[in-house]
Amino acid sequence: MKTLMRLIATNSLSLFLVSLFLPGLKINGEITTFISVGAILAVVSTLIDPVVKLLTLPFNILTLGLLSFLTTLASLFLITIFYKDLRVSDFTFGGISLFGLTIEKVFVSGFLSFVVISATIYFLNKFINWIFSK
Repeated sequence: MKTLMRLIATNSLSLFLVSLFLPGLKINGEITTFISVGAILAVVSTLIDPVVKLLTLPFNILTLGLLSFLTTLASLFLITIFYKDLRVSDFTFGGISLFGLTIEKVFVSGFLSFVVISATIYFLNKFINWIFSK
């Protein structure tokens, strides 16, 4: 029960932070909507995680686990089909320049927006879990 509550909390916080920084993720509502979407994401990810990991095992081995965010991608896609308060749409990344490294303005559309948003949610979840595990 404690693990499930922690998973819901980290998913909700990740969804909130990603919706602030990536304009392609739209969640209609207040904090209760973020918590409910975080709970749904936790449950769906837990249910489909073994299947997706088994199907993507060769790719995970080749990429040394870099494609492990595909569970979040599949979960996010399923949730957007059935839950109307969560929407992933095309967006434009305005670009960034940091420490001499410049990333230009990029338009992210269609399936690629799902990939970018789900990868961001996944890695932000891992970072939040790492911070609070210490």
